[in-house]
Amino acid sequence: MKKTDQEITDPAVIEEILTGSSVCRIAMHDGEAPYVLPFNFGYRDRCIYIHSAASGKKTDLLKQNGKVCFEMELTAKIIRDTSPCKWSTLYRSVVGYGHVEILKGTQAKLDALEIIMSHYGAPDQTAFKASQVRELVVLKLTIDRLSGKQSGNWDSFISYDRYNLESDRLLLKEVTRDDLEHLHRLHTFPEVDEFNTLGIPATIESTRMLLEEAMAEKREPVRKKILWSIFLKSTGAYIGEAGMSLSANRFRLGEVFYNLDPKYWGKGYATETVKRMISFGFGELKLHKVEAGVATGNTRSVRVLEKAGMTREGLRRKVLPIRGQWKDNYHYAIVEDDPRND
Repeated sequence: MKKTDQEITDPAVIEEILTGSSVCRIAMHDGEAPYVLPFNFGYRDRCIYIHSAASGKKTDLLKQNGKVCFEMELTAKIIRDTSPCKWSTLYRSVVGYGHVEILKGTQAKLDALEIIMSHYGAPDQTAFKASQVRELVVLKLTIDRLSGKQSGNWDSFISYDRYNLESDRLLLKEVTRDDLEHLHRLHTFPEVDEFNTLGIPATIESTRMLLEEAMAEKREPVRKKILWSIFLKSTGAYIGEAGMSLSANRFRLGEVFYNLDPKYWGKGYATETVKRMISFGFGELKLHKVEAGVATGNTRSVRVLEKAGMTREGLRRKVLPIRGQWKDNYHYAIVEDDPRND
């Protein structure tokens, strides 16, 4: 009997699985039994693109019969328990059916290869050698129908807004894909980039790749990183980002960071953000210590961390790669039993 509570009916969720999965398994006709292979792929507009060698068993099978079944999963985690009968799996997956055709012509192949590279976060790496493209077979799988399914424990483990926070003047909301343009614009400000090790993103696709990493982290039952978008309560305006990286449980450490739109500097929003992350770390996450690193020349952030109650614990020499130079970094921290500037 089909479990309707595990069926995924939201097209947006199914699209997220198709765009976010990294491996597609395809079952082909091979006489009396199916022949299944895993593939790297690209997805766009209900079509899956795969590159392959010009000859081989799969190519021969698809020439004979292009009808296939495919499967991919965005999340597949084993949930452990002290009792063997309580072990479970956390997953979201799709199964679909379609037909495969071999693309003809160099331009059609190039377009498909660009979709594949973009799927893996490298849309700018499209300098393919003509000789290699000629020798490749590129397959296009047009989806006829598909369905999605998730584990029955999904909703109890995964909540996309479970770590949304609030302070006197601010809302810290876990990032969503709707934040892409805000996030990209934030990182194009030279003032924000001054002490940033990532540098100004070359394209919005570079920012999208970083955002997708944060979105993938939100699906983990045990989080290693939380990324927030910061909004003003009074107007709803986006003013920046903040984040916290988490250590293994036995250390109970969290490291915070933040970046604000320059027009909102000097208003106490950064200090308010850091204070809220500290209280969240010690309160909800039961951390032992909250840390932050700051370039020694970043005097604004030094003041923010100190006003938030953190203590400078040391100096790390030449550890920050910023625009081709190695910069020194101050290490700040606050421990759970330290006095706090709430």
